[in-house]
Amino acid sequence: MPPRDRSVIRLPSYEQVKSDPVLYAHASRVLHLETNPGNARALVQAHGEGATARDVWINPPPIPLTTAEMDYVFDLPYARSPHPAYADENGSHDHGTKIPAWEMIRFSINIMRGCFGGCTFCSITEHEGRIIQSRSEESIIKEIEDIRDKVKGFTGTISDLGGPTANMYRLGCKTPEIEAACRKPSCVYPGICQNLTTNHDPLIKIYRRGRALKGVKKILIGSGMRYDLAIKSPEYVKELVTHHVGGYLKIAPEHTESGPLTKMMKPGIGNYDKFKQMFDKFTLEAGKKQFLIPYFIAAHPGTSDADMMNLAIWLKKHGFRADQVQTFYPSPMASATAMYHSGRNPLRKIHRTVESDDENVDVVRGEKRRRLHKAFLRYHDPNNWPLLREALKAMGRADLIGNGKHHLIPTYQPVTGGCYESARKKNSTFLTIPSMVTEKTKPAAAARTPSAAKPRPGTVLTQHTGLPPRETGAKRVPGKPVRKGR
Repeated sequence: MPPRDRSVIRLPSYEQVKSDPVLYAHASRVLHLETNPGNARALVQAHGEGATARDVWINPPPIPLTTAEMDYVFDLPYARSPHPAYADENGSHDHGTKIPAWEMIRFSINIMRGCFGGCTFCSITEHEGRIIQSRSEESIIKEIEDIRDKVKGFTGTISDLGGPTANMYRLGCKTPEIEAACRKPSCVYPGICQNLTTNHDPLIKIYRRGRALKGVKKILIGSGMRYDLAIKSPEYVKELVTHHVGGYLKIAPEHTESGPLTKMMKPGIGNYDKFKQMFDKFTLEAGKKQFLIPYFIAAHPGTSDADMMNLAIWLKKHGFRADQVQTFYPSPMASATAMYHSGRNPLRKIHRTVESDDENVDVVRGEKRRRLHKAFLRYHDPNNWPLLREALKAMGRADLIGNGKHHLIPTYQPVTGGCYESARKKNSTFLTIPSMVTEKTKPAAAARTPSAAKPRPGTVLTQHTGLPPRETGAKRVPGKPVRKGR
């Protein structure tokens, strides 16, 4: 075999992958196997025929930036503000010219690039690489000071120290030779690789030094937490929970069942249970009221109706009523997109004729089935009960329909008129089509219209009913009382 720098892999042509889902899945598998800059080969794909035919050449991933190179990039004199063309006549980005995406990252700091998680519904590896590229501690501290001293509106709270994940800073393979030769798509699936370092001490040091800076009141962690890595460092979890959680912490188990989790390349729900035990323990020791917010995906390839039913049972058992839910949507370059399009599993070798059960993937298609999977995530919404009753009866699980605490949905059906009232006002839906408003729904709908609706005393407007407002560092209006969580 020729050396890597003299070899190339020819993918099926564009016309072939366009017309043949099996070749599409094969091409996706090859692409994702060539993501390690230490051993990836160039890829070539033919486009067009005849006189217009040409080859598209894809270079191997670049060698990751060193810490010094990362510091050079991040230490450049950035404006730390949106382009003046988007400002008002006073040069401000507040009020009518406020940019929500900018507000989200205004006081956040990116401490690293890359991700070795390999989640199939994500394409961060293809964008930023699978090898973590970290900034130095000095560079990060300098940026905190720059935000403190130069960014208008800073009130003392850093909204995030993170990146694609919150806690992969300085993590990587123990041996450069093994790292250069590895062709695994993930370092943490099906379990954490024995060659992966899980030492969170450098990150703990940055947290402590950052919050000790004069003028910095609090540093929050807003990036997604890899809890399977975090539980390897109880000291890190204690540091995080004690000092860097603003009311609630978001993590993403994505599902509870092995069927979809194996297609996502995500850890089992047991890791979530271990992290929650540690989270609750350190929260109690800190004398705080803090909550975990788990995120889940409906209709991901590999998810059966029974999987979603079991997830709904888990949600009810643990008291979660999700307002914001995510239904899988195929996105460019993700392995899950290849599953959705082809019905094949690119995590396994692709054959023209299926040779084993794990090569096929149950794909959730059609509006009714996708609505059903989303309805299971929002089992508490009365608008979903008719669909869920029909599905549960068809699945032979009518025992979950009833008015007891152990039932998933009740037998009765309230008049909702298609409206849904959420604990978070902006997530509520209101019926506004006159022809669809009945006499029974008029008073309720009118009372809840956004223009007339006022929060009831004690109402907590957060993602899950009963959670306290998250501390974001936003400047409070003088004289306005601070609402306290129940």
